[in-house]
Amino acid sequence: MSVFLLFLPLAATAASGESPLSSSATDAVTPAVLAKWMAGAEHGYGPDQYRLGLAYAAGDGVAQNFSEAAHWWRKGAYNINPQAELMLGEAYAHGWGVPRNIDKAIHWWKAAARYGPPEVASRAQLLLDSAI
Repeated sequence: MSVFLLFLPLAATAASGESPLSSSATDAVTPAVLAKWMAGAEHGYGPDQYRLGLAYAAGDGVAQNFSEAAHWWRKGAYNINPQAELMLGEAYAHGWGVPRNIDKAIHWWKAAARYGPPEVASRAQLLLDSAI
């Protein structure tokens, strides 16, 4: 299983405000939703930092910018958001907006596996298993 394929369902679902691991979101991110996420992200709310990172990674409602995506995932990861930890690991594994660094990827995947809800933890464990 490709690591990149695990990213796509996460990016597609964040736009709807649903759980980022659900499977039915296809709506574009509106300016009002982006403004809400930005306000929450700037106030340190990890889920909004994660969602904003997904929007930047996918170019959904904003210009695609992997550096900006990694920036928001890093903030979310430091706020102990397991989804942001998972995606920050992805960013380091692929060099999306950060220098490619498998050691840092593994660090963040381990954090996501340790603290994440079952869906996130199992995805993180798959990534760890494929990296080792």
